[in-house]
Order: sequence, then C-alpha cells, then structure tokens
Amino acid sequence: MAKIPEQLGSLTLVRQIGTGRHCQIWEAVDKKTGGRVAVKAIVPAMAADPEQRQLLEHELKVAKSLDHPTVIKIDRLSEEGGVPHLVMELFPHPDLKKQIAAGVESLAPKLQRLVTETALALDHVHARGWVHRDFKPDNVLAAGDGQVKLIDLAIAAKAAGFLGRLLGAKNPAKGTPSYMSPEQIRGEPLDARSDIYAFGCVLFELIAGRPPYQAPNSNDLLNKHVSAAVPAVSAVNPNATTTVSDLLRRMLAKKPSDRPASMQEVLKQLRAIRLLERATLS
Repeated sequence: MAKIPEQLGSLTLVRQIGTGRHCQIWEAVDKKTGGRVAVKAIVPAMAADPEQRQLLEHELKVAKSLDHPTVIKIDRLSEEGGVPHLVMELFPHPDLKKQIAAGVESLAPKLQRLVTETALALDHVHARGWVHRDFKPDNVLAAGDGQVKLIDLAIAAKAAGFLGRLLGAKNPAKGTPSYMSPEQIRGEPLDARSDIYAFGCVLFELIAGRPPYQAPNSNDLLNKHVSAAVPAVSAVNPNATTTVSDLLRRMLAKKPSDRPASMQEVLKQLRAIRLLERATLS
C-alpha cells in the first residue's frame, strides 16, 4: 500500500496521530513558520477520488464559518505530490473514545468541564447554522484538564428550516450508528435537536462506559434507536445522579419535539445539576 509522503511542501510529517477509512491525521512541522500543525491527508489510494476532495473542501468551508476555542481551527486545503490535505490547529490530546476505553472513572473529576465545553462547541456550530451530523466521542479531543476541541466537520449540513421540515425533504442517512437520532436514520430533515440526541448518547457513554444502545449488527442497532425504550444510565452506573438521568431521558427522546429545543437549554441544565454523586476518584 502506498504511503503518504513524509514531505508535503513545507510540511514534514513527524507522527501519525489518527486514522480513518480514507484519511490519516499527522502531526507535522511547518518549515516556513517552525510551528507544529495537524495534517488531515487523503490516503494515496483514494487521493484521486473527487468525493474525498469535496469532503475536505466542505470541511474547510464549515470550519472557516466557525470561531470558537472549543472547535478546531482549519487553516487551508493544499495538494502536494497528488495528496490533498487540510492543515489545521494541532491539539495533541486523545479523543474521548480512547479515554472512555481506559475507564470512565478517571474522567469523573473533569466530567463537568468536558461536557460543558463540548456543549458550547455544538452550540456554536448550531448558532452558525450547521448540524454536525457525526457527533461522537471519536470527534472530541480532550486534554487532561477537561479542555476540548470538536473535530471532523466533513459531513456537517445546514440545519433544516421551517419549510424544509414542513416539506420533509429526504437526506442521505449519514453518520455513525451508535449515535444517530431516529430522524437521521430515517433520512428526515435535521436540526440542532439531532445533534442533541447524539450528545445525549455521548453523555450516556461518558457516564456508563458504553453507548445507550448495543447490538450485534448495524441494522439491529439502528432499530433500537428508532424503537427501543431509553435505558436508565443509573442502571449501568449507580453513581449517576437522578437529575442527569432525567436530562438524558429527554435528550434521547424518539421525537425531536420531546427533546430540549436547543443546546442553550441543555447548557443551562448542565450548569444547574451535578452529573455524578461522587465526582472524585475513590
């Protein structure tokens, strides 16, 4: 398999820090500035695929419309040696998926900051008219003190307005099965409440160590999002408070109209409650 060249113009790739189906993420040194950056490069086997370049172009467009300390900044889209790549802010910390896998107990002391900053990131995305559509722990980088950066805006879409919801225009059902809202699964018009559902799935996982629904295959998993009862997070982790259990039940409601109306509302409630009975390591 062909490798991404170690040199992309002025960028020297020094360490691979992430990977996906079609892209790799590298830490790089920019010889022009001497600074360190992150590089999201299409793997050589897919470099000529126009759809992959369009995704990078779209991600750059979305990122350029955003400006918040909790959202990763993207500087430019370049192509060197036939490899299209994004050059972005480097935030050298593991994503929440890796941190959850290491044990949610270690996240307890910083959980309140983690979820508050992540909610602020989504609120900013929504305020600029976008729905992330692939919000999941893998797409949140988190430092040891709880500071976060939201990443991967490649499939973000404009939120459906009143007319779009009224007409019920269909959209391709893109996303990650463990975190997709029922309306996203059905390909219906989406607004901020779809990301609120995904945020509920992630909050559940941060407390319970697993997403709210599990199944042996994607079809069964998607069916659970559409029709299964909302599980109680306290049944998995008794340290969860009653108030966070109630909030999660509303965030994971099957109908968007039964969920909090905005991330602003979610933020207000998050700031008013405790997530855990004990927020320190025992």
